[in-house]
Amino acid sequence: MSEETKHVASDYAARFRSPFFWCCLLVFGLGALAYFPAFFPPSIVAIDVQSEQFFFEPNEAAGLPVLILSAWLFYRRSHFLDVLRGPGAIGPGAGTLTIGAALYAWGAYTSSSDLQLASIIFVLLGGVLLLGGLAAVRAFWLPILFFGFALPVSPVLLAATLYPAQLLTAQFSGLILNGIGAASYVQGDQILRAEGSFIVIETCSGVRSIFTLSMLTILLIDLFERRGWHVLVLIVLAPVVAFFVNGIRVVTLVLNPHSSIHSVHNLQGIAMLLVGLVLIYLLDGQLERAFESREPDAAASDYGAIRVPDEAALNGVVAMGAVASVLVAMLAFALAGPKWEISRVLDEKPGELLTRVFGLDPRAPYPMDYHFVGSVHYLAHARHRVEVDGGIVEIHLGVANEQLRRSSILTKRLAWPETGYAPVEESFVDLASEGPLARRMILRRGAQSMLSYSWIERRGGFAKEWFRQTLALDRSPLVRPQRMLAIRLSTKTDVWAAPDEAAERRIRKVWARLAPELPGYAPTQPIRSEVQASLQ
Repeated sequence: MSEETKHVASDYAARFRSPFFWCCLLVFGLGALAYFPAFFPPSIVAIDVQSEQFFFEPNEAAGLPVLILSAWLFYRRSHFLDVLRGPGAIGPGAGTLTIGAALYAWGAYTSSSDLQLASIIFVLLGGVLLLGGLAAVRAFWLPILFFGFALPVSPVLLAATLYPAQLLTAQFSGLILNGIGAASYVQGDQILRAEGSFIVIETCSGVRSIFTLSMLTILLIDLFERRGWHVLVLIVLAPVVAFFVNGIRVVTLVLNPHSSIHSVHNLQGIAMLLVGLVLIYLLDGQLERAFESREPDAAASDYGAIRVPDEAALNGVVAMGAVASVLVAMLAFALAGPKWEISRVLDEKPGELLTRVFGLDPRAPYPMDYHFVGSVHYLAHARHRVEVDGGIVEIHLGVANEQLRRSSILTKRLAWPETGYAPVEESFVDLASEGPLARRMILRRGAQSMLSYSWIERRGGFAKEWFRQTLALDRSPLVRPQRMLAIRLSTKTDVWAAPDEAAERRIRKVWARLAPELPGYAPTQPIRSEVQASLQ
């Protein structure tokens, strides 16, 4: 054995005997216990389904693929491990670690696994700050923040963008089909051809493709070590490429007679995602010539002068001991801490309320088109038709389940009674002198024209609802006193003319009868006795 080999072997043996190594091993084990459920579903089948849906379902998230990719990004920075032995930033590190622990505990208290998963970003940042300060954060910020891709997209954001994206994708795909000679007619979210109709559902909207391709673009940027304007342009172009590729994907699904087969459908989606990645790669090459990008020099990877003090080993042990203590506290709270619960029982269901106010609808209950409704889920909902002044008004009343973490009723789709209607006019009007601000739309499908009024009772603005949903406030004592209500009133009108006054009067008469019944309807009912017992 050569002297050099002996020296390397003795160096590794010294590392294995060091307290710092065993502290790191302890932290790794505690972290695995704390975050294992967030990254690994309970069964192999669940892992397979989740990983597949990660590429197409807009509100799906898969921790395992992101965990593997983040580990790869950490490995690519393994030559910067020396910065973790520099002077730590105790104040910022302890503060960030505390935020991570508090977020994990709040996620356990509200049974919000996504908040527990999000806490790993703060825990890792806090640990890195304690070990190496800002220089260490500069070296490892990307693999840490990359864990954000493991989180589900906010359902409030999805609710605002999904259906408009479906309509836009249908229009774009229709243009391509007609451009290549495949005669098609686009009607709302439907593409009509002589061979049949194709509905652009949520998984074909392209929203998930935008997030997935953006994630892959970040990996490509890191792999080729791009910098500056090159990075910015690529990140801006990634959503554009994703939308274009998704439009091509919809075209292939429309033209492929076997696209209804699940495996074929998914295979086409994955193939087009690879096409998008190839396009990003080709654009990267063009940008390299345009910006004259070069390999970054040594200074570009300089994260500051690292002064390793004599007490570095002791500081590292103390820092890792602090992280281990926080992880132990997090695990203890998750296992033995209180949980907030809320009743999901309604004293009166929407169908019962509508029957009481308007009388029995002999055709109710109406079937639900789940492909059209998509990710919108209610605690309870009902459709009811009532005759007013010789015309039929359809009432949709849905009660929100704000405790759901991946679904929201705040969707623009509410204005549409069913698939295939194209928007003609849109405005926002007061339904009564002291009534709600309603979204008034004229929708047309073939020879049918529909006047639709829709709104969400008891909702806040976009920012407020995003904040409430993100922090799971409706799974806590800060829950809103009454559940949100999704309401749509619609009636048929003359297709060749603007809606007449009779149609408007029918809508307003129905609202005048329904409005007095809604105050106090569907209150939230926390199960306080169980919570109080757990706190004692």
